[in-house]
Amino acid sequence: MKSKFIPLAIALVGILCFATSFIIPSSNSGELEVEIEKSAFIMPAVHRVYSNPDALNGKYHLFKAKITNKSNQTLEDVTVKYRIPDYIDWTELTVSGQMFPGQTLVIPCYPKFKDDITEKSTESIEKAQIEISWDGAEEDDIIEEEFSFKITNRNEYVYTGVKTEEISTWSDMYDNDALIACFVTPNDPVVKYYTQNLQEKMMKGEAASITRKPEDGVRFLANIYEATRKSHMVYSGTKGIPQSTEDIQSIVQQIRLPREVITGNTGLCIELSCLYASVLSAAGLDPIIYMVPGHAYPGFKMNGQYFAIEATSINGQGLGGIASAEEAFKKGNENLKEFMERAQSGDPRYTLVDIHAVNQQGVTAMDLKDNDFMRKKVDDIVASWSSEQPVQPKNETQPNRRPSNTEIIVPENSIKTSALSFAIPNGWQTMMRPVPQVPILTAQVVAPDQLTTVSIYDIPAASIEEAMQTIDQYMLNFGMQMQYQSNGNTISGQTQAQDGSTFNWVGKCLKSQNGIRVVAVGAPSYAYNQKTGIINQVFNSIR
Repeated sequence: MKSKFIPLAIALVGILCFATSFIIPSSNSGELEVEIEKSAFIMPAVHRVYSNPDALNGKYHLFKAKITNKSNQTLEDVTVKYRIPDYIDWTELTVSGQMFPGQTLVIPCYPKFKDDITEKSTESIEKAQIEISWDGAEEDDIIEEEFSFKITNRNEYVYTGVKTEEISTWSDMYDNDALIACFVTPNDPVVKYYTQNLQEKMMKGEAASITRKPEDGVRFLANIYEATRKSHMVYSGTKGIPQSTEDIQSIVQQIRLPREVITGNTGLCIELSCLYASVLSAAGLDPIIYMVPGHAYPGFKMNGQYFAIEATSINGQGLGGIASAEEAFKKGNENLKEFMERAQSGDPRYTLVDIHAVNQQGVTAMDLKDNDFMRKKVDDIVASWSSEQPVQPKNETQPNRRPSNTEIIVPENSIKTSALSFAIPNGWQTMMRPVPQVPILTAQVVAPDQLTTVSIYDIPAASIEEAMQTIDQYMLNFGMQMQYQSNGNTISGQTQAQDGSTFNWVGKCLKSQNGIRVVAVGAPSYAYNQKTGIINQVFNSIR
């Protein structure tokens, strides 16, 4: 089942790709010949880049219309307009005063979506309609074109827009690196609130950006790390998945926004990097995201010097356990040294994104509304910074660990209890008691692609109905809404988050020695059909 707390360990990985330069066959009215070169995908997080013809030298657009006057007459006032139903009304792109015989015009479309496109939580297929007319054209002469394209969900990040047959270098495979800056959101009210608390509670009101001393910048970087470590933030390790669509193949990931990483208390390496970059920028420093094969890590530059930290050390990435801030910074320096050596030798796999530099080139973040629920989550996280409890790894499945009487034992390939057990597919990650605020959530098991999740609940209840009501109450406490139906001990339903995202699930209930056990398996609604095979496999294994 899903709520804000259930997918804390899930990095949603979208299977999708970004296609450009797809040519629609030309039309010919006898007067004008038209070819449409279109992009098959629009990423809502990048909508300001698409709308700006100056952003990255106009690289990103919805389509280009190549229009050639095939007549022997000069056409007056050739007008091109377009619309996207439900998104953009008829909009005039250009009016050409005179178009001579044989002349060709190339008209790009930089669509101006409304800001609320960034609230889009599911992908959809939309249609662009184009109309070309000129002075004196009869109704039958007016040219009408249309094409379909996909608008992804807000969190989808596509690594390249280069056509498969044109990819010849590593740089081509990661052609969209600069667009990661759209996921760095220093002006988000929730991020600002988090940064303010970090400066007041962790740094006692000091601001590294004011001094412009590298040592103070490093100290600020270390305090961001300490804030995530003290809140028991979890590093989620996963990779994007390639898929072909039309004539493009790309790696795609679902990237949680910094506000979602903060309040969800978990993140991928790229998500942690965006979080650090957002906080650094909000504090007035110049953030850097370093991109290397299979990994990303954050840092900043100051006075011509570059600095880095290994943000994933909160979960022991490459260090064998949770690292101190000093150890994480040491690891970051090692990474940075290798990065500089590789980059200076011309290795294209080692690149960096200077966030403020690409901001100046028009790659800017979306606007996000304030959120009282998320602010309250920040308050809870800030309270954990002063906690005297020792930091423990979130994934407590070490073979030598002795479970308490209330916990379930996790062997290599199954979860077993006296009530229910199920087979865990190879490679899935098990997390015991992933959310302390929800004691009835005993464990979660997450697929390698981070899309499919199994949740195990142990509820002190006398009936299945009472147990489900208890789960529902926890959902409501976190601003979630759950709908379900039962048939004997089988249940199915949906859980909807405040942001409109939906998680579909199926499960089984059974009486245990201490109440009711619920085991549910599911995936986000947009991926549920795609994951039906593995969901049914796990569901059928529940005994």
